[in-house]
Parts: sequence; structure tokens; C-alpha cells
Amino acid sequence: MKPPPTVLGRIIIDRTLTPWQSQQVQEPCILPNPKDPGRLLMLYSGIPRSNRATCAIGKAWAAVEDPLTWHQEAANPVFRPGAEGWDRGGMRLDTVLYVEEEDAYYIYYTGTVDQKKDEIGLAICPAGEDGYSALTPENIVRWGRTPVLPPEPAEPFRETFASQAAVLRERNAATGGWDWHMYYSYRDQDRTLAGLRYATSRDGKTWTRHWDATDPRGLGHIFASAPNSYYEWHQVRKIGRTYILSMEVGPELGRQWRPVLAVSPHPAHGWTQLDPGLLLQTQWPGIYSEQTMYHVATPAFYTFNGRGYLFTQACARPANDNYIDGNWELWGFACERPLVLPGGDSLLVP
Repeated sequence: MKPPPTVLGRIIIDRTLTPWQSQQVQEPCILPNPKDPGRLLMLYSGIPRSNRATCAIGKAWAAVEDPLTWHQEAANPVFRPGAEGWDRGGMRLDTVLYVEEEDAYYIYYTGTVDQKKDEIGLAICPAGEDGYSALTPENIVRWGRTPVLPPEPAEPFRETFASQAAVLRERNAATGGWDWHMYYSYRDQDRTLAGLRYATSRDGKTWTRHWDATDPRGLGHIFASAPNSYYEWHQVRKIGRTYILSMEVGPELGRQWRPVLAVSPHPAHGWTQLDPGLLLQTQWPGIYSEQTMYHVATPAFYTFNGRGYLFTQACARPANDNYIDGNWELWGFACERPLVLPGGDSLLVP
């Protein structure tokens, strides 16, 4: 029997270079540069060791031919918590989209004042001549003075937090317009990160929630989440006819965070979570150890030039077994194993 192939992976961002990201780097959002087909653009967020309650957002670039070698921006961070207002306490990066008709980047992020109420906001930045240089603190402008998706306290939602928005937009063949889909985490008066909920928009700015009455747990989730598990940051993409959510999930109240997939033939309904052990990092030969990636979070899958990649944050197992105290690194992995999804489409995975 042949030994399993070794997973090619490496740390792609050096968090120790600057204080603003010295504790943790996370949430890689990668786009082909719309003005330079030979380059990739990444926005990511970082947490300083001096104040783990806050966070900021930086940028980096890589060549399409070498997506595991990234060049950090010396002037990082490019987007910080506000001087005042609803997001002045801290932020996390959710989704970055290039909106071609506006020649602009839409940057969705989770903001807070004092970690007592997470809300989802939007900032917009012109792409500029080269697709990279214009991403500066002066050009990244918040849309409006309030979040685009605050928590909804009314029944049936009863939300106290709304966070970690995965956003997808696609052309509506019937109307010619755009349909925007958002999948987000939440907390309510009784639960913490119990599953994912869904909202829609026509312009990416004004959003409407949808309660899924088919959820067997009666929580309005888009699929039946596992009890006593945390569901947090996630990415949505489409391969062939299949919509895919890649999520960070912490079973047993975060005992060991790992990448988990959910799939659907339709963006609004029909979602099914796959086995939460399917992509568990302990199965990645040549890479996994408790000293490198006991916890894996913020997973995002990409395909460049026909080759598959997974980008995640990961940390060693902390001595006190509290993942919050880990030094989280940002990793990239080459993916060469086709995973056949329900419906027949394939995703390249480690």
C-alpha cells in the first residue's frame, strides 16, 4: 500500500514582523487582482499581543504562479477600528468582493465597541489603477454610520451578536440584476455560535434576514448544526452546480477547531453539513502536530491556474487548553486530492 501523500504547506504571513499582528493573524480573503492578472491580492486581519480585544486589517500580494509566497505591505494595517461609533472597539475581516461595475472592493467586516455586541459592517474602496496601491486608510471608507446587519433582538431571531459574514453575489438570469447572499454567525440570549443564518440583498448594502422554518432544532439555521458546537468564520463559493460553505467549527464547545464543509444545490435552501471529521487536520500527513496546528480555523479554499489551495489560521495546543491564548499563524496548503461532493462536483482538498 502506498503511503498517503504529504501535504505541502507553509506559514505565509510572519506575524512577528510588526506589533499590530503579533498575537494572531487570521481570516485570509484572497482575490485575483482585477488590474493585474499575474497577481493575487489578500486582505487579512491581525491581533496585537498588547491588546487582544482589538484587531485591524492588512494587505499582501502574491504571484498567481506561487500562491504560497506572500509579500506583506510595509504600511499595514490599512483599515483600523473607527475613532468613534459602533466599530471603535475592534474588528474582524469577513469577506472581500470586487464589484466590477463600480470598480471597487466591498469589504465586509465584524465590528464591536466593547465585545458585548458584534455587528456586521461594510467598507468600500476604489480598486485604483493597479488594483493594490489604492487600498489605503484614506481610501477605505465605511458605508454609512451604522452596520449593514446588526443583531436582530426580536422574535424569532432573539440575536445579541451578528458576526462573520460570508457573502456571495451572482447574476440573476431572469432580471439581469445581482442577487446577494449572506451567511452569518450569531449569538442569542441562550446560545453562543450555535449555527449559521441567512440574509439577502439586491445591492450588498441593505439586507433582509430569512428564518429557516425547516431547521429541526427550531433555530432558523440553514442546516442542522451539531449541538454543543461553535460555528464561526466561513467562506462561500460555487463549484459547478454546488454551493460550498467552508467553516471553522469547534465541536464539544471548541475542544479542537477544524475545517468543516456544508453544500447545497441552491444558495437559499437545501444545505447539508458534511461529516465534521472529513477534513480534520490530524489526517494531513507530514504537517499535523499538536505543536503546529492542533486548532485550525478560518478556512478558505481557492483555485488558481487549475490548482487548489486551502488557507487557514492555526495554532499549537496551548498549555492551558484555551485556544484564545494560542499564537495563531496564517498557513497556506496545496490541495491535490479531489473530494467528490454530493451532486457530483469536486473540491480539491489536502
